Amino acid sequence: MAVKVARALASLALQLKAEVEESANQKLIRQCLIDAAAAAAGGCDSSAARMATQFAAESLGSGSMQAWFGDTTGLNALGAAFVNSSAMSALDVDDGNRSARGHLGAAVIPAAVAYGARAGVSSATFAHAVLAGCEIGARLGAAEAPPFSASGRWAGVGAAISTGICLSLNEAMLENAISLAVHSAPMLGPAGSRIQMTGHIKEGVPFGLLSGVTSALLAAQGYRGDPDAIESTGIYDVHQLELSPRGTLAFGRTYFKQYTCCRLAHAPIDAAVTIVQREGLAMEDVDQITIRTFRTAIDLPNEARPSSFESAQFSLPFAVAAALVRGKEALLPLESAMLDDPRVIGLAERIALEHAPELDPLYPSATPTCVLIRTRGGQSYREQRDTADGDPSRSFTDAQLLGKLEVLAHGKVARERVIAIGLLLRQKVPSPSAYANALEGGASHGDALSPVLAR
Repeated sequence: MAVKVARALASLALQLKAEVEESANQKLIRQCLIDAAAAAAGGCDSSAARMATQFAAESLGSGSMQAWFGDTTGLNALGAAFVNSSAMSALDVDDGNRSARGHLGAAVIPAAVAYGARAGVSSATFAHAVLAGCEIGARLGAAEAPPFSASGRWAGVGAAISTGICLSLNEAMLENAISLAVHSAPMLGPAGSRIQMTGHIKEGVPFGLLSGVTSALLAAQGYRGDPDAIESTGIYDVHQLELSPRGTLAFGRTYFKQYTCCRLAHAPIDAAVTIVQREGLAMEDVDQITIRTFRTAIDLPNEARPSSFESAQFSLPFAVAAALVRGKEALLPLESAMLDDPRVIGLAERIALEHAPELDPLYPSATPTCVLIRTRGGQSYREQRDTADGDPSRSFTDAQLLGKLEVLAHGKVARERVIAIGLLLRQKVPSPSAYANALEGGASHGDALSPVLAR
């Protein structure tokens, strides 16, 4: 290639400023910010977030920032971004992207908020940072060859871009930030290669944030990356990587989740629950459930008796059984106590996964499935789904996302704060300082509270 890919992506990231005011992009950025608040509220008291907070306070330096929905103050921008990313990722309820097969918001948004608030950037620059970080990260994720499905390594590039835009990096600096982020990204095995998902790291999104933000900060100091980083790693098929600003943005393929488990379980959950409700089945009537699905879903650890909270999030049999036994509301959020429920485990052990090769080409554009339930009396029932609710073709409304925030914040965040966040994000993208203030519960960045929040 005559032009190095990192340079082309840096140029594209800056050009995307022109897309910020487009109404569909404005709406989706707002929705990403609502969803980020919901995911962070849900995970703010998780063990992953608590350990990340202690690490950030002790090891990443002091500052004037506070973790979202937490009471830890005195964090610097990097520490706050890492903690907030950890909280967003903890329950696996954060946004994702159909093109990229994974999560971007939990890396891009905490970085843009922390460094945008620190720099006092406008709402327009903040929106540009979120849009460009998600867009470039999604394009890299879509170009992985073979598909890898561990979000941290390309979501971190998105974080480098969002940080760099908030720091006003020029094109050459942003190119260096991208190159550094590609080479310093976490190297995780894909979920399908791991027998158990017992660790807190999961897809490594917070570690992608660390490498991406660090890359942008170093690039601002003149630290150089290899200009052919993307070409040299062997991770990305540069011939499939879309470098043109024209056409439909990958950002538009963002999806949102209504359950705290892997996205690949969502369509099977809805299909199984539909059968049970439609046919009036009791759990004691169910003999066996078969989930026909694509190879990537089959390759997940899928432990019927999960060995950890994280493993439960990556198990189709467990997630479907939990929704049938406890109701779908038991998955918003999933609680660790459910891992010991003998009724859930007993049903999960009667759920079989069956590979449906004809569905393979439809992923990642969709997450199709067919669920078959056989009763002890010999009846069989079937339900098919082309994809999960919350995908671009089945998009959520603002009201649905605000409802998700209310549910995940219940018992953790004062209702008045939840209402204020909704009011702040009702019509336009706020400044990062106003957004941070709303989630932290105070004005800690030198900004007065927005007029909406001050009411």
